[in-house]
This record gives sequence, structure tokens and C-alpha cells, in this order.
Amino acid sequence: MDLKRNLPLAGMTLVVLVGMAANSLLARAGLAGPAIGPTLFTLIRLVGGALVLAVWSAIRRVPLQRPQANAFWLFLYAAAFSYTYVVLGAAMGALLLFFAVQLTMFTGALAGGERPTASHIVGGLLALAGLYILVALQLHRPAPWAVVGMLAAGAAWGLYSVGGRGVRDPLAHTTSNFVYAALLAIGLAALRLGMRGGPQTTPHLPGVLEALISGAMTSAPIYLLWYALLPKLRTVFAATVQLSVPVIVGFGGWMLLGEPVTARLAIAGALVLMGVGLTMRRTGQKASRPDTPAPDTPA
Repeated sequence: MDLKRNLPLAGMTLVVLVGMAANSLLARAGLAGPAIGPTLFTLIRLVGGALVLAVWSAIRRVPLQRPQANAFWLFLYAAAFSYTYVVLGAAMGALLLFFAVQLTMFTGALAGGERPTASHIVGGLLALAGLYILVALQLHRPAPWAVVGMLAAGAAWGLYSVGGRGVRDPLAHTTSNFVYAALLAIGLAALRLGMRGGPQTTPHLPGVLEALISGAMTSAPIYLLWYALLPKLRTVFAATVQLSVPVIVGFGGWMLLGEPVTARLAIAGALVLMGVGLTMRRTGQKASRPDTPAPDTPA
């Protein structure tokens, strides 16, 4: 692999991963306490992201496209993520979410004609083992509905990512996805308001700001960049590299919050990096097609 040629691609992938990690921290901070409820958090996050992308599209004169399935996957991911993190611990949520993401995207890779080799499979398992080691000491028995909800969130994000591989105009597609997902979130909020006896949560300013930042800064532009990168990445690699997000969160706590780097975090990080490295190998690529990435494209 030509490292010099792929350095910008690697740098942009790292930006996406850091953005995902920051997004998770914001969501957990807002939903862990009484600052904001999951319905309002989902609504503000998606509407904030939609407004940012709509303004950007208007400046670039990019027309709004018709709704597609990816808009529903984005909404399902955001809503399920918010509701389940109210009761799930961060560690258990991360394990369930990224397990479902990896499984869904591996299945999508097989359906799309990619043939993961032994090194790709071992790499994915190593990275998943690293994630498990990272969160193993913090696991608890969660509510069954929360497990199903977070698995659904991971599957939805996996499908959203797989659906981005054939996108030719990332800005148009991402804007469309956020706009229609925001409309679904408005419908969900209206439904919740109409339900008698539903939980009444008074939002606090910190929770509202966290949801807004999550949508406008660590969701919309990050997901736009993710859609721009996906056609250049193997699905197997794109699935496995996301397992590094919880590790990035751990090291971010060390850099920004002064939290100690434990042996568990170091071992988990090493396993994830080894796994990601194995999935970068180019063996097992499907037959050449006009839209096949260039030979030096990683993963």
C-alpha cells in the first residue's frame, strides 16, 4: 500500500472516528441525567444537522433529493441510540452497538460481492475482542428491550453506512437523509406529546446545547465526510475501523480529562489496531469493475 498516497484518506478517516467518539460523549452526557429526554434529544440532533446541511446545500445550489431508505436508517439509529442510552451503561451500549454495526456491514460486504479472507475475518474478531476487553469490567445485565434497541441502532447505522457506498453526491444525499430523518423525528415528538401518561421531561439548557452540538457539529458534517469516504473504503475495513471509536473515547479521557491509561485500555487499543491493520490487506477483492477503488486505496 502506498502510504504517501493514502495519507489524506487515513487522516480523513481519523477525523470521522474522532467525530463519532465526540458525538457519543455528547449523547451520553445529555442522556445520562435529567438534562434532556431521548425524544427531544433525537429531534434537536436531527433538526440541527438538517439545518446546517440545508444551508450548505443552498449555498452550493444542490437540490433536495427524494427520500430514500437511508433517511429511515438514520432516523432509526438516532432514535434507538437515544432511547436505549437512557438505561444502558456506556460500556454495554458500545459493545452492542459496534457488534451490530460490524455484523451488518460484514453481511453487506458479502451481499455486495466482497470476499473477506481469513485475515479480514481474524482482523474483525481481534478488533471486537479488543472492544470487549475495553468494556468487560463494566458490563451488567441490561433490560432486554434496551439490548434489542441498541442492536437495532447498530444494524441501522450499518445499513446507513452500506447504503453510502454507491453515493456519487455525498452532500445531496446526506442533506436529504437528515431532512427526511428530521421530519420523522418531528412525527415521533408529536406522537409522544399526544400520548397520555407519557414521561414528561423538562429540558435543561446544557442538554439542549449538547443535542444541538451533536447534530450540527459532530453528526451532520462528520456523516457527510463518512459518505464521501465510503466509496473509497472496503466495507470490511469500514466496519472494523469503527470499533476503534470506544478506544478513542478512552484515550480522549486521558488527554482531555486527565483519566489514567490503564493496562486494559492499552491492550484493547493494541488489539483494535492490529485488527484494523489486518482488514487493510487487499487480498480477497472482488473482480474488477468500473467503480472498483484504485489499487492503492486502503482496505
